[in-house]
Amino acid sequence: MEKILVTTDMSVNSKAAIRFAIKLCKQRNAELIILHVYHLLKPFKWSEQAFTVYTDTFKEKTAKELTAFIAGIYQDIHEPEINHQLVLASNTDVVDGIIAYANKHNCSYICISTRGAGNLTKIFGTHTAKLINTSEVPVLCIPSSYHLKELTHVLYASDMTDYENELKKVVDFARPIQATVAMMHISYPYEFTYDRELAEASLRQKADYQVSLLTPERDITRTLLEDIDRAIKSTKPSLVVLFNHQSRSFFEKLFFPSNAEEYSFYGKIPLLTFNKREGK
Repeated sequence: MEKILVTTDMSVNSKAAIRFAIKLCKQRNAELIILHVYHLLKPFKWSEQAFTVYTDTFKEKTAKELTAFIAGIYQDIHEPEINHQLVLASNTDVVDGIIAYANKHNCSYICISTRGAGNLTKIFGTHTAKLINTSEVPVLCIPSSYHLKELTHVLYASDMTDYENELKKVVDFARPIQATVAMMHISYPYEFTYDRELAEASLRQKADYQVSLLTPERDITRTLLEDIDRAIKSTKPSLVVLFNHQSRSFFEKLFFPSNAEEYSFYGKIPLLTFNKREGK
């Protein structure tokens, strides 16, 4: 059975990812794992026994708080509880703990809430930014202000590098939820012009799925992020897919410009990111 991992610090911001993960697990008939990573420092003067007792007490209290936190989310969305696990994991680094658990338990996706405007770490939060750049498990980034909607249309932004393998991963996500897929390549004026019907027929054959092709023209007077943002506003996808396969983080290149906060898609639409190492 497919496993989807959602991480939470039991903050209000983390609720969006949990709501999203619950709905996604229902659509995919997947098992939901709700993970809280913690770290306790042992006081120098404490004995091992005293620290063990303290740790057990902390875990019991935290488990009760997490159970109540999740129950409140189900109540908010008026949904019956689905098959899920509540997991507490100890690690000195939150992201390392998330990745270690996801890898050990063969999770298909990691779901995490994101924050809002600013540069990469401010847009996504420090933990999410690190997950995007280091996790071999695909990461679903859910804006903390996101209102739960049906996932009906997936937009895959491609630079045409290894697009056949990338498209298969996109289709693997879209097929179980019966979402439509569009592959978008922002093209420069000097690039080869595609015959749309032939290109879409080829994509359909390679992916074994209906895939539409979008080729908005690159405007060099604007940033790449602005071009992507404009295209997303016009197509209104339910979710955007990006692949991180440049030598320097694609997301650093994309989101570090000083005017990045002007662009809104990352604050409103769930983002599914794949690291190059995923699926080697």
